Amino acid sequence: MKEKRRFPWKWLLIPAVLLLAALVWVGVRFYIIVQSRTPQVAYDPGVWFELAPEGAISSDGAPVSTRMRVGKENKVIVFFYGGGISLNEYTAARPYLGMWMDREPGFYSPTAEDQIPAYCELGIGSRQGNNPFRDWSIVVIPYTTADFHIGDGEYPYTALDGSEKVLYHHGYGNFRAFMDEAMTYLDAAPEELLVAGWSAGGYGAAILAEELMEDYFPGAGHTTVCVDSSLLILKDWASVARDVWNAPEKFVEKMKTENLVVDFLTDLYETYGDSVTYLYVGSVRDGALARYQTFFDTGVYTVSNRIIWVYVDYLRSMVRQLQENIPGIGIFLFDRLPFSVNPFLYGLTQHTILETQTAYWRLTAGRTAVGWLYDAVNGDVRTLGLEKLG
Repeated sequence: MKEKRRFPWKWLLIPAVLLLAALVWVGVRFYIIVQSRTPQVAYDPGVWFELAPEGAISSDGAPVSTRMRVGKENKVIVFFYGGGISLNEYTAARPYLGMWMDREPGFYSPTAEDQIPAYCELGIGSRQGNNPFRDWSIVVIPYTTADFHIGDGEYPYTALDGSEKVLYHHGYGNFRAFMDEAMTYLDAAPEELLVAGWSAGGYGAAILAEELMEDYFPGAGHTTVCVDSSLLILKDWASVARDVWNAPEKFVEKMKTENLVVDFLTDLYETYGDSVTYLYVGSVRDGALARYQTFFDTGVYTVSNRIIWVYVDYLRSMVRQLQENIPGIGIFLFDRLPFSVNPFLYGLTQHTILETQTAYWRLTAGRTAVGWLYDAVNGDVRTLGLEKLG
């Protein structure tokens, strides 16, 4: 009787063990060894104090406050926070309410409760010893209004439970209210002004930088504008800004293309030229932006291998436009840091960096995002990581 051949399981066990070892190494390398080299500072309410101007409200109508810190140097950061977007009644009815934004559709943060203190001592806001911005004053502009910080109206919608609600797109009024109060503690002529923002806050930084320069810091010695991970392509931004957010017409009239960061940074350059430093930082495979963009393009909030290549194409086009329109712009691209629970399946990476501890990791050309940013503020503007676009 012929002996039945057994399946060679032992030969499959070897590559499986090697794969597991590689995954463990990646986890140890990025989440233990590298992160342990970045000391963290606890949030101190004695250092950060609250700004709670009357009339500032979240998307749900509840009062909203923020934090600021007065530094030892006469240098100022205005830091716009992100937290999604709403374009219509469908997105308005689906705020982000859970921890797994990649599993269930959630398009914007409805409240800033517990959000700001958690982030104050991370990224460029930290007081840790290796942060070159630690002695700067910083004003945090919170974001719950789903309108890129420029809305000025109320949008009625039907919630998923059938109740009638209103999304308060009051981003612009909130911004003015926070800055009006913050200026009671700040000099209108700082040596350096850094206007920065991440995600939706990056749009806020690009759009409102001119207003900060003209209305709040007219005497600033030098201004840097840094946009972190703000890339969404939409055919008619102007209609959303005008009809949904009720944004002031002075902003709407500058929305000329599908890419608002290109529009507003280009407009800023045409007005101020090389007297301002312009910067963009982001991942070449940003997991959150890729998912939002898929929803914009297809109407489906999902993840797939297609997302990677579509997003890379959009980013490649954006970089080309920025370099053509603003010859001296600095760009920092990275391609590591896993995104949520599916990094090895789809290759998607972290969304935003300047408000996180990973701003201190050496991700591109042996440089950290914070170090690259600080050098640019001081005149050494570099572009790093373009080869990651393939």
